[in-house]
Amino acid sequence: MSEIINGAPESATTVGPVGTHATTIDPAVGKEAGTDGVVSTDGKARGYNKSTISQKLAKINPARTPLDTVLRNIGSGTTKSDRYEFYSIISRGIACVVESATAQEDSDVISIKLSSGIHHLSKDGDLMVPTYNAATGVAVATNGGAAAEVPLVLHIVEINYVDKTISAVAVNAAKIALPKDTKMYRMASAKDQDAAISNDPHATPTKDYNYCQRNIMTVSENAFQALQEKEIEFGMAEFKEQAFLDFRYQAETQTIFGPRTLVGGSVNGENFIDPITQKRKLHMRGLLDFGIQGVALSREDADVAINHMMEQMFSVNNGSEERLLLYGAGFATFLANSKLWNKQMDAKSTEVKFGIRWKTFESNFGVLRGIYAPALSLLGPFTDTALIIDPANIRRIDQIKLHERKLDLQTAGIRNTKDVLLEESWTLEVVNPSTHGLIRLTE
Repeated sequence: MSEIINGAPESATTVGPVGTHATTIDPAVGKEAGTDGVVSTDGKARGYNKSTISQKLAKINPARTPLDTVLRNIGSGTTKSDRYEFYSIISRGIACVVESATAQEDSDVISIKLSSGIHHLSKDGDLMVPTYNAATGVAVATNGGAAAEVPLVLHIVEINYVDKTISAVAVNAAKIALPKDTKMYRMASAKDQDAAISNDPHATPTKDYNYCQRNIMTVSENAFQALQEKEIEFGMAEFKEQAFLDFRYQAETQTIFGPRTLVGGSVNGENFIDPITQKRKLHMRGLLDFGIQGVALSREDADVAINHMMEQMFSVNNGSEERLLLYGAGFATFLANSKLWNKQMDAKSTEVKFGIRWKTFESNFGVLRGIYAPALSLLGPFTDTALIIDPANIRRIDQIKLHERKLDLQTAGIRNTKDVLLEESWTLEVVNPSTHGLIRLTE
């Protein structure tokens, strides 16, 4: 993607909040551009439409900062507090692992101690052991851990969450002492029609939080006037647009990594001590601070790696059937080595959303819409990474909506200019973090 050196081309500035040219027709909607700073045909400048300025700003080269563009278009919530709290809906797990198991001699009960997964289970629930075949009434382990023709099913009669133990009986086979590390999976259990209650899910939404971050940018007429003395070839519109692009780049990296500050020689995240005031400061958590999935892919076989990525990101995390893939230049080269990816790209499988033309990749697991993200390429080794985003489980929360303020420095007696200030305060809500992921390439 080409860099703007001597100002954006005219086509990029005639429509949008930074335009100063005559009214033009927006080819995307076939309507006259308006309420966005464009000078109308009657010569009167239209002001910002403050209710939609965030979306208007996103129309300036939307593909340069795709994540910021998406978040400014999918809708947002509001908060009045610096600390925003929300419920993170995390899907209830289904797997548990055996630590030890003993078949009681005087009954059909099997006592099982679990090494993990006890919190997924409830009394009167059923467990399936897919690696044990109960077709003959006697549970027998399958060869190589393959799926059984008739899987063994256990019914939970007692459960102790403190000791991580359950008492169960085999439903379709004789009792058996399962070996260590056997995996069992939670199932639906049959209920008598007279049963008044269902299983206790024993899982509640988890409360999460984030802090609001204020972003401010000033476009100085004084600085532009100094440039004009050098006989520059661009106008104030291009000068503003370049500043806005930088504003959005900062918002993009802030969304991914969160703001960071250097204190005492180490990089600190949301919680740090200000070296001057000695007061505790709290900063917004970025996407990577929420514990999203981390997936490592081998460069050697791109097709196998892509299938592995799709399986990891779309399997059992209660996410959407469609995700967004934002990748750096190094990752784009990796995708170019995939026959699976190129086959669909050759078919020109694309779709325009949020003003961005996405490359659409359909698989047996779900649909991925990909776009090159320049910000990742500018961050050194992150050029070899990609982000997978589930738009249904992420959004901006506005404390102060993006707005414009005119700074009348002339009246204040500071200098003979009127600067423009853009200001917003917002935070990031990440619901069900496992639906998002950071994909890394390894040797």
